[in-house]
Amino acid sequence: MASSKTASLETETPCKAMVPVPEPKQATNPRKELVRDQLIDIAARMFDSKGYSQTGMGDIAREIGLGRSAVYHYFRNKEEILAALVEAEALGPSSQLQDLIDDTGLTATERLRRAITDGIVRRLSSGSRFIFFSRLETQIPEHLEGLYNQSRRQIYDFYVQCINDGMATGEFREVDAKIAAFAVIGMANWTSRWYSPSGQKSPEEIAEVIADIALQGLLAPERQGGDLSAVRATIQSLRNQIETLEQMLPA
Repeated sequence: MASSKTASLETETPCKAMVPVPEPKQATNPRKELVRDQLIDIAARMFDSKGYSQTGMGDIAREIGLGRSAVYHYFRNKEEILAALVEAEALGPSSQLQDLIDDTGLTATERLRRAITDGIVRRLSSGSRFIFFSRLETQIPEHLEGLYNQSRRQIYDFYVQCINDGMATGEFREVDAKIAAFAVIGMANWTSRWYSPSGQKSPEEIAEVIADIALQGLLAPERQGGDLSAVRATIQSLRNQIETLEQMLPA
């Protein structure tokens, strides 16, 4: 679901005016990047369970099985780790959306479908990091909040503008673009709460179903099509998967 920080947004910035964000760091040493990602994953889990202020670099080093001095080869302090987490989980997606904006050959429908599917696949393929990060929002240091909020704003504006563009071209029926944007974002974000890697559907299959559901709610009547019975069958399969997961939860 959209966070309270995002839900408080009221103004609208055109999609074309999105401020470019820094590109994610490119891997220079595969092994070093792997250890770096593992450090971020472990730190995110510990920040979530113990609290950001109660977690030290020594705690993170012990958890990953490295000496404290070895951890300093990757990050100078935990603030750098959290900054890397913000970059990966906030700036990365907004940078990907900028690429969709720059692709002028896409229709509003195609752009929105790509944004939904790419975002869900990325989210469900990143392990539990996204869930931890969503709960860490209240612990983001003040000096990183501006960067984080800018990224969330850009993502929201992208969806609003794409929906407005679709209405302008007749692809989408007339809706409140802001409410529709929050609905689509919330639908995509919620997948990480119930997804199970051992489930029947892959991240790609789930992403396509969610995109189908979102677009069926937006497309103008004359543009609606596809095999709705197949969509309904897939939705039922997802419901069954969720019910199975709920039964596994402790009472």
